[in-house]
Amino acid sequence: MLKKIYKAMVLSRTASAANDALRTLSDSQLNDIGLSRASFVSEIVNSVRADLDNAENRMSTRDMISVLINPNLAGSV
Repeated sequence: MLKKIYKAMVLSRTASAANDALRTLSDSQLNDIGLSRASFVSEIVNSVRADLDNAENRMSTRDMISVLINPNLAGSV
């Protein structure tokens, strides 16, 4: 149950961050990476969801969290 809550929180934050990033990208930049404004957020969220599913199948929760945390930012909060 906690894994599902954690996954929902990560996906929610991912969508929020993708929306923030979308505001700063021009149409030509999106075209360069092969995404449209309509599909950008869903593609990013689906990518993270797939990464979480793969990580969940391979690792424990503690290991999964350590992979998702940027080591340069660990302990900064």
